[in-house]
Amino acid sequence: MYKKEAHEHMLKNATKAGIQFLNDSPPIDGWYKSDDLNMHFLEWGDKNNPVCVLLHGFAQTAHSWDFISLSLSHKYRVIALAQRGHGDSDWDKSRNYSTPYFVNDLKNLINSQNISKFNLIGLSMGGKNSYFYASENQEYLNKLVIVDTGPETIKKGTSNIRNFVQMEDELNSIEEFIQRIKKYNPHRTEEHIRGNILNNIKQLDNGKWTWKYDSHLRSGFNSRSNVNDPSESWKALEKITTPTLVVKGGKSDILSSEILEKMTTVMSNAKSKTIEESGHLVPGDKPKEFTELIFDFLA
Repeated sequence: MYKKEAHEHMLKNATKAGIQFLNDSPPIDGWYKSDDLNMHFLEWGDKNNPVCVLLHGFAQTAHSWDFISLSLSHKYRVIALAQRGHGDSDWDKSRNYSTPYFVNDLKNLINSQNISKFNLIGLSMGGKNSYFYASENQEYLNKLVIVDTGPETIKKGTSNIRNFVQMEDELNSIEEFIQRIKKYNPHRTEEHIRGNILNNIKQLDNGKWTWKYDSHLRSGFNSRSNVNDPSESWKALEKITTPTLVVKGGKSDILSSEILEKMTTVMSNAKSKTIEESGHLVPGDKPKEFTELIFDFLA
């Protein structure tokens, strides 16, 4: 499917999902260097508008934010980054996929684009990378949104993710991936899955299909981050004075209500919101509700 056709298809799905948008222009592909890696991002909206940077979750891509980016783009310059090893950004041959490397990539993005102030929104792995960045770089931030992650997570949810990503990763058809995702995430409509599937998989020379992120991240799921000590994450959160919104999916199997409450307690300028009918992947599960929440918070 050509980019124009894919974008038109995405617009139709966004409309069906109730997404409000005034700018229907497709994003522009952007590139920059970080640690000799070619890093890719999608840029939406007017460059003169306030900036929002979006960081996706583990095993996702910059396109995971398409509905959100589309809606925000009439008011904000939206930059959705494909984090290292994901999407169209380079895979790291040295396998440096710990939090400090992700944070450094974000620093290099901001420097490459000469951005002085921005809003930062991160989901899951991207949320963790966001709050570690924020803890040391608050002079650049207007507001911070952390989506369904915290220093401590529910073991069942982490096990579900591990089991999902460590399944056989070369399948014969796109349809097999669609059915696998549908089973893993019952909160997502099949139409939404079908509309976004080609952004998350690629065809191999042998004709089979596989995920569009570094296979080392699947095999090394439990060791991909060097920042494993929850106390380090709590210390990072304690440093943050930037206005922060922590969003939880009401049916999330990753972030508990207890940890959510503790996060807003240790952070001096944070509040929380739960989107009741969403699972862990809030922006994709409930994009309309999530976008409305973000507009309200950033106003």
